[in-house]
Amino acid sequence: MLTIAPSFPSPVALTGRTFFCECVAYTVGEPRLHRLGAHEVASAWGAVLWLAWRAAHVADQLDPPAARPVRDWLADRAESERAWARLEAGRGYALLVRDGPVRYAVSAVPGSPAG
Repeated sequence: MLTIAPSFPSPVALTGRTFFCECVAYTVGEPRLHRLGAHEVASAWGAVLWLAWRAAHVADQLDPPAARPVRDWLADRAESERAWARLEAGRGYALLVRDGPVRYAVSAVPGSPAG
């Protein structure tokens, strides 16, 4: 269940900057990254929504014990607001999910993929 509440100042206001969102997976001890999706959005709010959307997809693929922290994160309004505030302040935000030796990183940073 996605419960990000619209308490942000303006969910559709464009700030004039973009945010690059990405999801990757890797296995501990192996150098290879598996890119699981990326998207560029025009607002911090859009980045938070993409993070939640992608994290929910990751959780759907995991066994219940590994998915629980992701579902808890999705339901945490205060954490959603922290993510939004960090992005609005020009900083990045990431969620790291563990499933045995596999790690999933869902992240957003200000700027485009090239810089």
